[in-house]
Amino acid sequence: MTVWSYPGKPSPVAEGDAVVRIDENIIAELVARSIIHDTFRRLPLEKRERVYQSALRLFGEYGYDGLAVDHLCRESGISKGSFFQYFPSKAHLLEFCILVFDDYLSNWVNELKQQEQAVLARDRLLYLFRALVTNSRLHAAEQKFFLFINNAMDHAGVRLENFDLERHFHEYVAEIVRRGVETREIRGDYEVELTGHLVAVVIGAMINREYRGARYTRAEMEEYLISFLFDGIKA
Repeated sequence: MTVWSYPGKPSPVAEGDAVVRIDENIIAELVARSIIHDTFRRLPLEKRERVYQSALRLFGEYGYDGLAVDHLCRESGISKGSFFQYFPSKAHLLEFCILVFDDYLSNWVNELKQQEQAVLARDRLLYLFRALVTNSRLHAAEQKFFLFINNAMDHAGVRLENFDLERHFHEYVAEIVRRGVETREIRGDYEVELTGHLVAVVIGAMINREYRGARYTRAEMEEYLISFLFDGIKA
């Protein structure tokens, strides 16, 4: 089996903390959109990061309804009065977390595309799967947040439209499938867009299972993924 190189894991962080990735351009955009107040933008970087870390972890742990603003304030070391100077509401805090996290996922998938060297569709899908699961760059707190947004938001007491954190992975899978059809590695007598969607759903379900802690061995996961997909869609 060909062995591919994978993006490295992030530097160690404190247990329960997310890896901080806040782009200044995102902060400026969120101020312009009134999702955060300019007082938050003017905070020292370390304090902004602490608020983001705490919110990401607590939303993943307790969900939206279960997280009280007082709890977030205690964890992040800010007063309740300061919170409302930084965010219009708890819903805006959640939107802030989602958009910062979404930006990181977008950049991560772009890095995967640039580093990938596989040619065959099956190897490209396996590379992606390993990067997302076996060699995931997401810290445990980020994985819980990812699961909350993708699986529990419909049950939360807030409705945020047009958020789909999995779309970056789905778009990458669709690109791989389209190329596989062009090279005739994947059968082309089915609708290509539907095939790409179904493949992405299978991979997404396995990623969600892994992030929930229902782990296969690496060999079992890879065998299941490749045999399940390619026994049905190979040319």
